[in-house]
Amino acid sequence: MIGNPRRWAPLLAGLVLLAGCGAGDPVAAPAGHGDHGTGPAADAVVNCGVDVPVQRPERVVAMFQNGIEAVLALGAGDRLVSAAYLDNPLPAQLDPDFRPQDYWPEEYPSREEVLRVDPDLVVSGFTGAFTREGLGTRAELGATGTETFLFSAYCPTADGGDQQSIGDNDVSFAGVERDLTDLGRLLGAEDRAAQVVAGMRGTLADVAARLDGVTDRPRVAMLNSPGSTGELRVFGTGDVATTIIEAAGGRQAFDTVAGRQRTVSLEGVVAASPDVIVIPACCGRDVGPEGAEPLAQRLRNDPALATVPAVRDGKVFTTTFAEISPGIRNADAVATLARRLHPDQFGG
Repeated sequence: MIGNPRRWAPLLAGLVLLAGCGAGDPVAAPAGHGDHGTGPAADAVVNCGVDVPVQRPERVVAMFQNGIEAVLALGAGDRLVSAAYLDNPLPAQLDPDFRPQDYWPEEYPSREEVLRVDPDLVVSGFTGAFTREGLGTRAELGATGTETFLFSAYCPTADGGDQQSIGDNDVSFAGVERDLTDLGRLLGAEDRAAQVVAGMRGTLADVAARLDGVTDRPRVAMLNSPGSTGELRVFGTGDVATTIIEAAGGRQAFDTVAGRQRTVSLEGVVAASPDVIVIPACCGRDVGPEGAEPLAQRLRNDPALATVPAVRDGKVFTTTFAEISPGIRNADAVATLARRLHPDQFGG
């Protein structure tokens, strides 16, 4: 492949790495892969156990809403050559900067399609991008000279792991802030990252001040129904959705369900007895909160759920998938949910 003069040295190093690991085996992430451990070298960021060199990329590919929005919010839209898989409309202030030469709206592009645009850095909001079914493992991409960055809430237990292999990661807002700070460093946008983080902290501090002394914490369930199967899935513990619920003055209704998007039955919803149900809409660049209304109506009208407090009391709400994925929208998501849970604290 021509272009990207940084490719050849990493390619040789990557070939040695792959030879040592075996062609079919994922590279295991070291213990503590979700945090910084002893810290990276001065010129690298440790991300999910992978050393990512701090070399300002000129050609960036971003995967998923939170990855795309982070790149845009950090002022690197002019370097975004390709992007994939928006779940919802972009924030109005970022939309004009979204001008990639290639955009794949439905699903992952092939590895060959991504490498054809000669990226220096691939940023992904979710682990599925870095699997052999997606773009390839991070080690495999690194062997081509392409660096990678993954939001650390979704670090797999081993390189190449999918959604089912997510480890016990940091899903706090501090973790999200660290990701944005690290990505800002990689993009040469430290000041911009500091501004984004400061804005998020300010919003969270305002909500915390308004909820000071509030003891009533409604039970909140975040549910969706992806695909055409009709099955319900819940965003449980070990996901930033729970962090959002708790910061907004609520309690996770499914506090015994670990992980994200776990299948749940109607009986399970009845047993959890949520006071509030929030349904995130997905998936498409033009799909706003109204995209979740069909599921909301299904739950409101289901006789089996008639005694569930959220249904009985008319507290089934919609939001966007973008708001409950780790990224720049999380603080605003907290403020929105807090107003629904505790309207009196926000002027009615």
